[in-house]
Amino acid sequence: MDKFTIFIDESGTLPDVKDKVIVIAAVSTNTPVVIDQLFKTLKKKGDIRKQTGELKFYTAGDKTKQLFFEKITKEDFEIFILEVEKMGRKIPDTPEHFALLCWLLLNDVFSFYQDIKEIIFDRHFSRDYDTLQFDKSLRQLLPKLPVIHHVDSKEVKRVNVADMIAGAVLANETGKNDKYYKMLAGQIISEKRINWVEAKRKFINKKLV
Repeated sequence: MDKFTIFIDESGTLPDVKDKVIVIAAVSTNTPVVIDQLFKTLKKKGDIRKQTGELKFYTAGDKTKQLFFEKITKEDFEIFILEVEKMGRKIPDTPEHFALLCWLLLNDVFSFYQDIKEIIFDRHFSRDYDTLQFDKSLRQLLPKLPVIHHVDSKEVKRVNVADMIAGAVLANETGKNDKYYKMLAGQIISEKRINWVEAKRKFINKKLV
């Protein structure tokens, strides 16, 4: 059996106080090529943005979302979700803070899988320095990390799968739309909700061990 590829993206932001919750989604598959076929279908029937070719939850039309989640439910995708309640805080978007949240999510992923080939992040930081600091922080928390990549979703379209799922979960959390969350709910392996204070406490305890 092929090893698993994990795609990760978030919806919501740490610094914006208007975002009460940030969602990070990890999507697992051992046949990532099926995502390419999914995109071909959506391009023919849906309304993927023609200029960029990206598939983003908050810019995709209802027709595309419906097609996407119908296809997702027929494929062998497994989903892990972390929802972080910000408690009204404006949280600096640092490599260390983002690594902390990804560590909390990946703990659940690693408890479920032993055979992960690679982890692919939709590029979070614009500066290479910040990306390197993120990698360093995450590897300190998870020393047995497999190879990790940070990609531009315009070029590596497969990672858009994680954006769509994170967006659907956030739309459900904020009460804006629960339709698409309900469609993917059967494939969610783990859904963890935590507030920012609890997250930082877990990080401090980890550092003290």
